[in-house]
Amino acid sequence: MGVDHQGKKVLVAMSGGVDSSVTAALLKTQGYYVIGVHMQLWNHGQENVERFGGRCCSLVDSNDARRVCDKIDIPYYIINAQDIFQDQVVDYFVHEYLQNRTPNPCVQCNNQIKFNYLFQKADELGCDWVATGHYSQVIQDPISQTAHLCKAVDAQKDQTYFLFGLTQKALKRTLMPLGSLTKMMVRKLAQEYGLLVAQKADSQEICFIGEEGYSAFIEKRVAQTLRPTGIIRTLDGIPVGEHEGLHRYTIGQRKGLQLRVKDPDQYFVIGFDQKTQTLVVGPEKHLYHKELMATDTNWIRPVNELKGLRCKARIRSRHEEALCRVTCFEANRITVEFDELQRAITPGQAIVFYDGDEVLGGAFIESTDALAERI
Repeated sequence: MGVDHQGKKVLVAMSGGVDSSVTAALLKTQGYYVIGVHMQLWNHGQENVERFGGRCCSLVDSNDARRVCDKIDIPYYIINAQDIFQDQVVDYFVHEYLQNRTPNPCVQCNNQIKFNYLFQKADELGCDWVATGHYSQVIQDPISQTAHLCKAVDAQKDQTYFLFGLTQKALKRTLMPLGSLTKMMVRKLAQEYGLLVAQKADSQEICFIGEEGYSAFIEKRVAQTLRPTGIIRTLDGIPVGEHEGLHRYTIGQRKGLQLRVKDPDQYFVIGFDQKTQTLVVGPEKHLYHKELMATDTNWIRPVNELKGLRCKARIRSRHEEALCRVTCFEANRITVEFDELQRAITPGQAIVFYDGDEVLGGAFIESTDALAERI
């Protein structure tokens, strides 16, 4: 016998895309009382409407979300979160690049904005649950009273990496019904429900960055004095070129360096000297490390911080998981030692820990091992 959801109120985050639209329709067919809410995160003038078209975070998306809610006959609200999005995500994004880190704004948005606002609105409207269209699974264990965040069935769409900042309190009230479906199944359901977004393209880019790219976005917002040009040098201190601002580069980058060396394709960005505003390049072998330090750790599943934790970790959203040992320190700081060398560990990115299909938690990479001392 199925679970009776009749009368249970759920607030669904409506982006205007196919995933959140199917989430809302699916939950309604399961007997939930569904309320749709769209978060307005970015200021869209007419220029942005034309430039972004139907991409994520555009005015088109807000209108699509409203039309879907009308189609399935559920209430619809808009939350204006533009100011805090500017402060916590956009300004953070710019600041991280100026500090020679490579940020992940989607992780920051989930951690600092989306779920906070969604639960606040859910409480205002008397909702029992909050639901999103993420491809992840939330499994509730009634015996241990623990909520588990697990990978989606569709490995290519899995989004658990971006959700490591969720807490037990939040997960216990969260539904992610698409985690047990493939993308193909979701589009088929959208057609069956008659949703206008059934064939709408997925958003692949950072929602507030247009076609000009992240470098131009930063340069429009930061004075030249805060992003000076400088020298490109090798680990041995030999000048081999000039750069147009350290914010334009990330660890592991090879394209666009314009070096005055023989075999320039053999050189990669391996670090930054912020004191002298110098970009450091070298052979690919210097991109490989076994150890890193990370901060702002969040454990979804409680761990014993007095013992070293053996698990697998992912240092980028599409990076292959690797076996490691995690040692915890005070102030949510950890060291991670991998069994095998890892390529292009990048400060600012998230590192997420897994036990099989379950997310244990995650943190933000602060630094790698001995190479940082050489730079």
